[in-house]
Amino acid sequence: MNGFNLRHLKSCGADVRIASTVIIKHPELVSIGDHVAIDDFTYITTAIEIGSYVHIGPHCSIIGGRDALCCIRDFAGLSAGCRLICASDDYLGSGLTNPLVPAAYRAQVRSSPVVLEKHAVLGTNCVVHPGVTIGEGAAVGSMSLVTRSLAPWYVYMGTPAKPYKKRDASTIVESEEALRRTARLDY
Repeated sequence: MNGFNLRHLKSCGADVRIASTVIIKHPELVSIGDHVAIDDFTYITTAIEIGSYVHIGPHCSIIGGRDALCCIRDFAGLSAGCRLICASDDYLGSGLTNPLVPAAYRAQVRSSPVVLEKHAVLGTNCVVHPGVTIGEGAAVGSMSLVTRSLAPWYVYMGTPAKPYKKRDASTIVESEEALRRTARLDY
C-alpha cells in the first residue's frame, strides 16, 4: 500500500510503491515509470526521472534543489543509504555556503545531472557527486565514492571508485528481453 499521494507527481506509471515516510520536496518535478519502489526515509529534493523496474532502498538522499536533475533508467537501483548529490556549493570562497544565506552573499551553486544508466546498481552507502553518469550495467560496491563518470559493465569499488573487474552483461540483457516479451503477452 502506498503512503505517498502519487497524484502529486508530474507523471506516474503502474505498480509504483512509495513509503509514507518518503519526502519528495518538489513532487511536480518527479516522473516515475512502472514497477518502482521507493523505500522508507528516502529524501528527494531534485527533479527526477525514474524509469521502470527501479528500486530505491531505505535512507537514500537525492539532493540538489529545484534546478538539479537526476535520471535513473530502467532496471537500475540504489541500495540502502546511497547519496546522489546533483548540486553543490562552491567551497573555494566565492561566498557563504548555506541555502539559508541571502542570494547576494551566497557562493555559486553548481548543478549538474546525475545519471544511472540502465542496469546500473549502487551498493549500500555509496556517494555520487554532481555531473556523474554511472554507465549501463555498472555496479558500484558498498561505501564507494563516485566523483567521475563510470564506464559500462564494470564493477567499481573504493574511495574514489576504481574499476575492479568486468561485469558479464549477457544474462542480465537476456533476462530483460525475456521479461519484456512476457510483459507484452500479459497486456
